[in-house]
Amino acid sequence: MIDLILRDSQSHPGAFIWRGPLVLSAIEDWERSKSIYVPEDLKKLWCLMGGGDLFDDSETILQPFGSEEYDLIEPVSSVLWTEGLSPDYYVFHKGIVDSVFRKYDGALFSLAPSDLAHMPQYRDLDDWYMKTLRPVYAEQYSLETLA
Repeated sequence: MIDLILRDSQSHPGAFIWRGPLVLSAIEDWERSKSIYVPEDLKKLWCLMGGGDLFDDSETILQPFGSEEYDLIEPVSSVLWTEGLSPDYYVFHKGIVDSVFRKYDGALFSLAPSDLAHMPQYRDLDDWYMKTLRPVYAEQYSLETLA
């Protein structure tokens, strides 16, 4: 699910600078060419908004194509692979923590900067957003309080 990130984006458009929608068939072609499984909610976010910079460019949602190299999944993942991240993971977010999805099942994780083996897992993109980025920026950006 991506309801929470979309709601925050609509309520605070200045804090979410999206690159623009990607075409689903092109995402699926990229996915097949890499023999990976991208989480469905991440594909949906890319189809609706693309990747983008969040919270004054402090956070970046990467995308598979259609942007500068430093905002693309493959080049950013390659750097982390050389630093010890297993090639079973692709980076989809850079920021206060780096976040990845597992290529064979799309499971979402965040990385501890000093320990690539410590990887909290999230059930979906909203769970990831709610537990990683949102708590850090909620007060600064006056994001709606969640019940």
